[in-house]
Amino acid sequence: MTNFSPAELRAHRMNLYAQPLRTSMTAEELAEAVGATKAQVLAYENGHRVPDPPRVRALARALGVHPWQLMDSDRETWTLADFRRASGLRAQDVVERLSVSPKNYRRFENEGIVPSRRPQFVDQVASVLGISHQTVERAIDRTPAVQQRQSRAFELVVAMAERYVPHPGPWRGPSLDDPYLLELAAAYGRPAQRIQRVLAYELGELRQSHVRAQRERVIADYDTDLSRQSSARYAMNRWHELYDKELVRIPRRLERFHRTAQPSDVWQLLVDLNNVDAAVRLDPSTWAVTRLLCKDADVLPRYLVERARFHDVEVCRLTGPGTAHVVQYAGLYAALYPGVRRPVRGTTRTVTKSRSTAGQDAFTLPNRTERLVVPQPVLEAMRAVIASSKNGLSMSLSRTYELVIGLNSLAAVTPHEDDKPQ
Repeated sequence: MTNFSPAELRAHRMNLYAQPLRTSMTAEELAEAVGATKAQVLAYENGHRVPDPPRVRALARALGVHPWQLMDSDRETWTLADFRRASGLRAQDVVERLSVSPKNYRRFENEGIVPSRRPQFVDQVASVLGISHQTVERAIDRTPAVQQRQSRAFELVVAMAERYVPHPGPWRGPSLDDPYLLELAAAYGRPAQRIQRVLAYELGELRQSHVRAQRERVIADYDTDLSRQSSARYAMNRWHELYDKELVRIPRRLERFHRTAQPSDVWQLLVDLNNVDAAVRLDPSTWAVTRLLCKDADVLPRYLVERARFHDVEVCRLTGPGTAHVVQYAGLYAALYPGVRRPVRGTTRTVTKSRSTAGQDAFTLPNRTERLVVPQPVLEAMRAVIASSKNGLSMSLSRTYELVIGLNSLAAVTPHEDDKPQ
């Protein structure tokens, strides 16, 4: 356990931090409390032996501290394995709590590869270790195998960019049997077809910069007007700079995307939340009604979606990282799932329209100030039925509330007076 600190163990045993509710212990007393010998405790304190995670938990419990307080305080250098050990957990303990195979957990801890069928795995690991999603991400980035993969991924992406981006004719992306692509797919633990679609999008974006740079080059080389030549040369250099900048970012984007990528149905929910978000971005008190968004709220990733409850109505909205995820990876998801709805861009026109329609597309609960919004696909379907039948509709929001939907109105009502919240 490389991050165990003998000095911290000794300091907490002797209460050198002068904690008012804690008294010092002798080595014998601590040994008796954890089922060890005095010699073992002294060996821990002098750095001759390192306690295993269960013994760390026992020592921390006996001293009345968190296991982290017995570790080296420089957490900026810790890998995920260090955080796990600092929590007093063996790899097997995490495997059992997450109900994951030992092989899959080892691959995640040692190589940063998320199990393909566990899209919320980073959140789940963070919960077990008692740390944040961002802390797990940073710890994984410090793993030697991940750093080596990103370095090699850059070499492979550069090689494929040089091979495919300048190629004339219709854009198809890398060949599915390209050895560089196959190596990259193996490195990320994902099917070659998936990596091919993702790279077709990423390299296709580079191709746009390349094509524009070549157009400016023609003007710079052959136009007879010196001022147009100069402007074209400047523009050409800017497109080359953008190309290089985006090329460098691709391996990092691939790494982050494959840790947090969601299946198509969950991605659609994130898109619907983002599209509700035309009003949310303007008014931070706006939430979507979870029941009207999806049947099972547990599919919503905790890092990307914030959940709350007003009275007994469950609501949700994108977190800051959730909004960033939708914006940053919309193109990659579109390459993987062409048939799903795409996020609405937050243009001035969209924002202006959302302001004008927010009143009729939002409602409040009694004695609450938060604005609740119905996901747009649901609202459009209901209003289409209303337009054809000329009758209003109602939908259940919770045990207590129903939503009455009109062509130009939304209202939460309590059908049974006895069910009103106190």
